[in-house]
Amino acid sequence: MKNNLKNQNRGFLQLIIIIVIALLLMRYFGITISGILDYFHLTWAGILNWFKDLFNSVK
Repeated sequence: MKNNLKNQNRGFLQLIIIIVIALLLMRYFGITISGILDYFHLTWAGILNWFKDLFNSVK
C-alpha cells in the first residue's frame, strides 16, 4: 500500500514539473495558449466538449 501511494505522489510531482517546464518554454518562445489553439484550428468550445465527453466516459 505504501509503495502504491509513493508511485502516485511521484507521478503527480512529475506532472507538476512538466507543466512548469511547458509554461516556461511558452514564455521564452512567446507562445500563447490561444496561438496554439489557432495553429491546430481548435476552439475553446471544442476543447470543453472533449473534456465533457472524457469525463462522461469515465463514469
